[in-house]
Amino acid sequence: MGNITCRYFYVDTSMGQLHGRLYENSGPMIICLHPVPYSGAYYETFCETLVASTHFSAISFDMLGYGQSSAINNPITIQDYAATVIEAMNTLVSEKLIDGDCSALGFHTGAAIANEMAILAPDLVKKVIFVTYPFFTAQKRQELIDSMSKSGVDENFESLQSIWDFTISNRPENVPFKRALSNFNDQLRSSEKGWFGFQAMFNYLSEERLPLLNAPTLIINDISSLTEATRKASKMVKFGNYVELDNTKGAIFQLNVDQIISHINAFLASP
Repeated sequence: MGNITCRYFYVDTSMGQLHGRLYENSGPMIICLHPVPYSGAYYETFCETLVASTHFSAISFDMLGYGQSSAINNPITIQDYAATVIEAMNTLVSEKLIDGDCSALGFHTGAAIANEMAILAPDLVKKVIFVTYPFFTAQKRQELIDSMSKSGVDENFESLQSIWDFTISNRPENVPFKRALSNFNDQLRSSEKGWFGFQAMFNYLSEERLPLLNAPTLIINDISSLTEATRKASKMVKFGNYVELDNTKGAIFQLNVDQIISHINAFLASP
């Protein structure tokens, strides 16, 4: 893969500091928006492979309340998460640290943030990439809100054990321990307020917001709990290009990176 340089940085926004990782290359920038309760480190393998195998640059942020970005005391909305990334990107562009030719890529929660970024800042986000999309009906959203756990890690060992089992012990085959451990640490870091991002997603009215998306959009689906949700979401996107990955078994940003990059390359090369 060669030596891929990742630059770590902080950017001030009106709601707090965002921590980010910049993978520079000669081509346009892809903004990578992570699923909660993780951080921008979720995309480490993807960004390194993308930059090594294409001309694209990549940038990944930790959303407010996650990773090494500023903590928040109260829940915020998908629009808030999107606005802070837009603010950070505008600062980086104005300081000439990056140029403004960008696409936004989102996975799970990050897909909704990517959608909102493209609506709020069409001059910044020219194209959008959804890697699955968590589209839920109003009834399902309410069920998810009602059943959502708001407890973090406490002195009861079982709370820690459940996170370890989900992230480490039961991780998909071939996912490196180091990568799984990073996800585990992210969950511990967000802990008692990690549910903020889930609540934002469950309150996001995708049925109203997706039709407002005017950017060309690549929708990549896999075989997961969001397969049908992503199919439904794809039908609401005006300028969508829908594809389904072959032979996926979870952890697609670890195990299916080449497939994802191949589709992204073709999509971003098109007018």
